Amino acid sequence: MSNNQPLPMKIQQEIEELASSINEIVVKFKELHHPLLESSEKVPKATEQLDKISEQTEAATHQMLDRVEKIVQHVEDSKSSLTEIKRCVTEDRVGEIEGLADALIDKANVTCNDAYTIMDALQFQDITAQQMNHAAALLEDIEAKLQNIMGALKGNQDSQSETDSDKKSRVYDPHADLFEKKTDQSAIDDMFARKT
Repeated sequence: MSNNQPLPMKIQQEIEELASSINEIVVKFKELHHPLLESSEKVPKATEQLDKISEQTEAATHQMLDRVEKIVQHVEDSKSSLTEIKRCVTEDRVGEIEGLADALIDKANVTCNDAYTIMDALQFQDITAQQMNHAAALLEDIEAKLQNIMGALKGNQDSQSETDSDKKSRVYDPHADLFEKKTDQSAIDDMFARKT
């Protein structure tokens, strides 16, 4: 714009440039509208899917833990029976039966230890549930922001209150990690023992 133009023409040219810029912004907002709408529809579905995964994993894990507990109880019962057999053996076959019973007790101990290891490993569900809850909380936050943007584009400011009331209350450790245990079970048991 040249400095020789009269003031009204300069103002008119500035207004035209401003109107052109505003029109470009409106076009860009319209281009954003469809992807934002699509994203705001997909995020709740992703959150629901994460919740479903968590619930199904939890149910399967509890079922496996129940079965492992039964295995442990059966092994413990077998160990007790073998110990009793050792006491009841007659003197003339003691050496042979005692060795067999000792081997069976050793195997039962190994099986028990394996079962306890499985039970410990199955605690992954709690950690993965915390990780999924963290992901779901992030998705819900994105959903709320997308709804706010959509509301602003439509001129509706009430979209935030709907999102907050529909949110599921989540408790999680965002740093939960299956392979990096920060606390072992004995520390937790000690803590509860001190409270009783």
